[in-house]
Amino acid sequence: MKTSFEIFQNNPELLETSSVKELISEYEKVCDALIDLQQLTEMSKEKYLKILLHEIRESISMELKRDLEAERFGESERVNFKNATENLRNYIADYCRDHKIYL
Repeated sequence: MKTSFEIFQNNPELLETSSVKELISEYEKVCDALIDLQQLTEMSKEKYLKILLHEIRESISMELKRDLEAERFGESERVNFKNATENLRNYIADYCRDHKIYL
């Protein structure tokens, strides 16, 4: 974003008029609001990424535990890690798309 001085560099005498001063004041408020909004957006993305990482970690732990129990007790089939990995990849892609996170 340009500063007000950059905008009026060709006509610096306009900076002294009251209407331009008022316009500059409003422009600076809008710029500040935009910066705040951008920071909030980044923080919300960080929050969504933390949630995603937590869910991935929990899912991996659950699948490893399930595979260990299947190996130990032999009552169920072992985990197909190829399918689990493909499902995880699809889940991450869907999650990022839903939360507008572009990797």
